[in-house]
Amino acid sequence: MANYVTVQDLIDDLLSRDFDYYMDSMLDNVPDDLDKRQGSIIYDALAPAAQQQAEDNLILSEYIKQSYTISAEGEFLDLKGFEKGKSRDVATNAVVTAKFLDTDGKAINNVAVGDRFASLGDEPIFYTVIKINSDLTGLISAEIAGTNPNGYIGQILPVTPNDSLSWAEITEISIPARDDETDDVYRDRILASDDYTAYGGNIADYQDMLKNIKSVGKGQVYSAWQGGGTVKLVILDNSNNAASKELLNEVKETIDPVNQTSSGYGLAPIGDNVTVVAPSVVDVDIDMSITTDDININPNDLRYNIQNAINSYIKKQVSTKWDVIDKDTYSGYHLTLYRSQILAEVLKVEHVINASIPKINGADSDLILKYDNDTSELPVLRDVNLSNE
Repeated sequence: MANYVTVQDLIDDLLSRDFDYYMDSMLDNVPDDLDKRQGSIIYDALAPAAQQQAEDNLILSEYIKQSYTISAEGEFLDLKGFEKGKSRDVATNAVVTAKFLDTDGKAINNVAVGDRFASLGDEPIFYTVIKINSDLTGLISAEIAGTNPNGYIGQILPVTPNDSLSWAEITEISIPARDDETDDVYRDRILASDDYTAYGGNIADYQDMLKNIKSVGKGQVYSAWQGGGTVKLVILDNSNNAASKELLNEVKETIDPVNQTSSGYGLAPIGDNVTVVAPSVVDVDIDMSITTDDININPNDLRYNIQNAINSYIKKQVSTKWDVIDKDTYSGYHLTLYRSQILAEVLKVEHVINASIPKINGADSDLILKYDNDTSELPVLRDVNLSNE
């Protein structure tokens, strides 16, 4: 029997055994003094069996593929996840802040929960009011799940009639939405080893609490940060940006309600006093010189693409490192922006053939973010300054 290194090796072997493989194999067992040519009685008699076997291999290869977590897809991967007690993160609905004005530009007071609005455009996004704030702005929720509404800020039109309304506008994406978790990300999460069990208010327990709040992207947990029974959660939204006031309130009310702190009415164990905060934003400025492959291309002509490349690197670092604790040393959270890695990303940009090692915030050193009981720093790209090398 063949030695298969991976599941895909077995699948590839099955798929290689097609109609021709089985026909040749069967005809090899027929004496050569008989007519075995295509169209002969023997050939035509064997062909249906070869065809059926090849088709069965296609079906069998799909069974094998969907039987293993490493290769399963879609609903079959969901079933493998259920076996590990892990369900796929589904898409959420964006919550945005909107203002409602009369003809004099003053806030009106007759927009109610349940009123509907729509964005401009050929394919409008519909929203429903879910809360009216004390300043008469409102929180409105997109009626479609997924990240598409995350990109819309601007005028909205009333679907629910309102004679007092002259102007309505989305001013802020308060709680960004997320898309359905992809197969690759979900698979990695299923296959990731569980280092310790969530129980009784330990760090893993609080991480599980945060994962069950769909509006939360990631969160850091600081236990006993102000003595026994105190817990601090530092929250990012689904876009891995610092959590808004609305999101912080949602997390606080879900885990440890303000009016019932430490009483066990939320998800937190009785006795835990939970503080929920957003990280401190650290602006990141990059200075570097580049050489292009065309003298007619100025470095600043590539600024947009270079800025996107650097921003993607920073976002990836945050996404992969923000809530990960070093399980060997239990020394807390760590995140560093490396100049060499930023340089590598810039060199991937089209038309860039050489570049200097960048300065981060004017310094010739990597940027080590601070994470302790007092401060959690979130790096956010602010500016990229380019010059000719």
